[in-house]
This record gives sequence, C-alpha cells and structure tokens, in this order.
Amino acid sequence: MSESVAKMSVEEKLAALVRFPTIASPEGEKEDVTAFAGCRRAILDMYPNLIKAGENHLVEGRGLVIRFPGETSENPWVLMAHYDVVPAREEGWIHPPFSGLIKDGYVFGRGTLDTKGTLACMLQAAEEMAAAGQKPKQDVFFCFSADEETYGPTAENIIKFLKEKGWFPAFVLDEGGKLGAAPLPGFKGLAALVGVAEKGMAIMRLSVSGKGGHASAPPRETQTDVLVRAMNRIRKNPFPLRLIPMMKDFFKALSPACGFPYSVMYKYPDAFSALIFRHFTSQAGDKGAMLRTTCVLTQMAGSTATNVMPDTATAGYNLRLLPGDDPEGCRERLNKVVNDERVKVEFVAGNAPSPVSKTQGLGYDNIKNAVSAVWPEAITAPSLVLGATDAYYYSLLCDRVYRFSPLLVDAEDLKGVHAANERVTVRALHDAVKFYKALLTQ
Repeated sequence: MSESVAKMSVEEKLAALVRFPTIASPEGEKEDVTAFAGCRRAILDMYPNLIKAGENHLVEGRGLVIRFPGETSENPWVLMAHYDVVPAREEGWIHPPFSGLIKDGYVFGRGTLDTKGTLACMLQAAEEMAAAGQKPKQDVFFCFSADEETYGPTAENIIKFLKEKGWFPAFVLDEGGKLGAAPLPGFKGLAALVGVAEKGMAIMRLSVSGKGGHASAPPRETQTDVLVRAMNRIRKNPFPLRLIPMMKDFFKALSPACGFPYSVMYKYPDAFSALIFRHFTSQAGDKGAMLRTTCVLTQMAGSTATNVMPDTATAGYNLRLLPGDDPEGCRERLNKVVNDERVKVEFVAGNAPSPVSKTQGLGYDNIKNAVSAVWPEAITAPSLVLGATDAYYYSLLCDRVYRFSPLLVDAEDLKGVHAANERVTVRALHDAVKFYKALLTQ
C-alpha cells in the first residue's frame, strides 16, 4: 500500500469506496463479485493503523468484522454499516452514480449516504486514534454486511460469528435516526434523532378465486369486483392511531425547541393527543407513519389478457407495524375489516417490531454526549425508525441497540437516498468523524 493512500482524506476514501459498484441483488441474481471483493480490500488498505492494531475477519464470504482492541475486552461495542447499495441507473444523475466525484463541497455517488459514508467516517475516526496510539476503553467491533438492501443473511452470519467467539456486545449502533432540522411541526433548531426501535414489517396477500372466462360474457360479480370491494374497505379503515411510550418521550424531548402552541402540545402529549393526531395525519408521509401501523397496497394481479377474466385476482399489501402490533394480529384485523369469506387474507412474510431500547444509560447517553461535543446546539431525542435495518437482528443479542447516522444533511439531499443524485457534503463527513471520535473516546 502506498503512503499516499494512507494519507487520503475521509472524503477521498469515501469516493474510492463509491467507485466499487457493490449493487446488492436478490438471491439467485448475478452480482459483481469483484466489486464486493475490491471494496473490502480497499477498506483494509485505507485504514492501516487500525488494521495493524487489531484483527479482521471475513465472515461467510462477504461479512467484514474489524476488531479495535480497547483497554478491556469486557462489554464490547458494535458499530455497524453496510457496503452494499441499491441499483443506480445513470438517467437523472448529474454525475455518474459510481464516479465518486468530489466537487463543489460534495462527494457524489450511490452509497454516500446509505451507508458507505458512515462506514468511512467511523473507520477514519478509529484510524486517527490508532495512529496516535489511542485505544477505546473497551473493544469495539466494526461489523459490515453486504446484503442489507436485499434482507440477506450476512448480518445474521456476523452475529453467529460473534457468538461463537464469545463477543457479546453491550451496545450496538447502526444507521437509522437522522441528524437535521424540522423533525416535527413547530420545531426550530437541530435535532439528533436516535432510533431506539424500528417498526416491524408484514407482507399480506389478498386473493379471490373462482371461475374465470371470456370478458364478453361477465357474471353479475367477478373475482376482481369482490377484491376491489375488499381493498376499498381496507382503505377506509386504517389501523388506529396510537401514542406509544417511546413516541411520548420523542415529543417531550423536542418540546423545548418548539414555539407555542406546539411546545405545550408536545410537552403533554396525552392531554393533546387529538391535536397531535390531527396535525401528523394531515401531513401523512413519515409524520403520520410514526403514530400507526401503515398498510399500503403495493401489488395487484389478475388476468394476463385484456379479454379474459381471471380465475384468481390478488392484491399485495406492505405493512409497517408499530410496536405493540404483531403480524398475526394484523392479519386478523384485515380479515375482520374485509368481512368476506370469499377473500383469503394470508401472511406471506415479515417480522414483529424490534424491542425498544432504553433512553438512558450506556449507549444512548454515549450517543447524546458525542452529539453535544460536535453539535452543542442539537437536541437529542429517541425516535422510531420506520424502515428496516440490520440492527433488528442484533436486538436478539443485545438490549441496547440504537440507530443513528451522524451525517448532517438537508431535506433536499435526503431525497437522493435510493434515488438519483445521492450525495453528502465534505463538511458533514468531517463532522461525523469528530462524532465517532467523541463516541469512541468515552
């Protein structure tokens, strides 16, 4: 490895990682295995002092675990990221998605935010510590999966590896919660949202079967008629709004930075739950999703010909479950709402919501202290992660699992996640390195 590579800046290292098109594909589809291998090799080459100070392991072919030895091996920490990315067609991109271009104060490319950016920053912080002869107080394991975007097995394989080694983390940090402005109506300032739980997920399928036939001689009611009526009932009967305990903590933590009347409304969420429900559901999107289990129609299928009535008509729904709900309970509710024996409601796949981690003590307080060290004006608050992360699997191994990305990005840049023109500012990267150093030196 050349000396110039070792002295690369964090933005240059991230740009180098972006240039590997580590696109995750569903099982059975072809992937660029050389890109994944090259990305892993680059990670090991660009952080020589960290690698020399500890050890690294390739897990089940694609998982990468790097151990940064601390003053004690008791109560180790796990810091996570994934180096696989979603596909990126070049249409719509200002710069090619895998160019890793550094320009106008940004690093451009797929994975800069999700999550090669945090990967590069946490390793840069550890590299600078190792170069200075510093150690964390406890062992730290950097655990990187390669199929997070396709719900692949790497994270579970890494957990199995850690258990076999006897490395049981006391605290886990993954992506999820955001650092930014306007996390809720009325808030003014900067918020660091630490995900203390994530929603569950359930795929449900509705199907109606019967006799098909030629469209020229339709019966009084077809399979699609029955299905459409069922879908309409589901649309008109959403899951109930609920204020779960962690969301009450979320509102209360952010209330001091809100103007009147929001400050009062959020400080006493139970008393003003009706107003909160009205404000958040009127905005829909992520605001409304914080307060209920969502149920979204994502797929429909019937006949493949325009003049043929289908024997079976189906509709697929994607549900994101609020803590307290479970897949089977959701299936039963949908079945009750549909209220038609001709409609079969099936649970296809999914999982319950994650456990809720504590909002004080080890992990949460460490994150809060590191945030304050870099962004003293920021308010740290517990939050609910609406999507799925690899951190879910670690909840089975550790009761303090948190989700937070210390990259300060605005609403416009967030639009690039899983879309065209993903990018991150150079300043955000340098601040994130400071965050991880503040975290690792506690």
